[in-house]
Amino acid sequence: MKKKFAAFILCVLCLLSAVGCAQKASDTADVSAQTTETLETDYLTSISGTYVELFPEMSKSEYRNIWIDAATPLVGAENAETATDMLLGMCMAEPYGPEAAEKYAADPDSMAFNCYFLGGVDKFVMDGHTISGLDAQGQEVFSRTYKLLDEENENGFIFYQSEDENSGQFTYFAFSPDTMETTYHLEFRYAEDLSDLQSWFEGNYAYWNAAAIAEDYDQATMKNVIELFTTENLSAAE
Repeated sequence: MKKKFAAFILCVLCLLSAVGCAQKASDTADVSAQTTETLETDYLTSISGTYVELFPEMSKSEYRNIWIDAATPLVGAENAETATDMLLGMCMAEPYGPEAAEKYAADPDSMAFNCYFLGGVDKFVMDGHTISGLDAQGQEVFSRTYKLLDEENENGFIFYQSEDENSGQFTYFAFSPDTMETTYHLEFRYAEDLSDLQSWFEGNYAYWNAAAIAEDYDQATMKNVIELFTTENLSAAE
């Protein structure tokens, strides 16, 4: 099992992908097709709602048994707790950007992602082409209208640009084509410079990929997203 857990590190590239690591070649084609289809329908208008950080929700004690039940068939009951902690830990790191790149270059086995919201945002509100961010007190951090960009990239993300040139860190958004209906969560990144969103492993936002879930999620949705995440990543590590 030590070899299996070491393999989890190698799967970090796919840890947050909408389709996981298994069958990489065919999955990449599927993501490309999904991205093309989503672009045609304008992704941003399909995800209206209020979103909170995914991993703090998934790590709540009341959901621990869901994790264990999902992991047990894949790694055995004796390893389910360790597997759960490993998966959560890979997505709840603090460092990102040059600090993370330097740390993980020196110690690759410690590699993990920061999957939190940045810029003082506690909740995101998606409303058509308007994206807003609220702080922990419910005060508005920003609110901008965004336009779709035709931007190719290695991650299959869908790009939007603020129509206000003075949008700072919230100038560009890059979304994975996830939806609450298909993968029960969202993944996205944002930055003031488009080049910082082209790679997960380089630039000012290296090793950062925000993960979100609808604020009004129910138990069934949480069960679905945990099972999806666990199955994709533990199956891929076998």
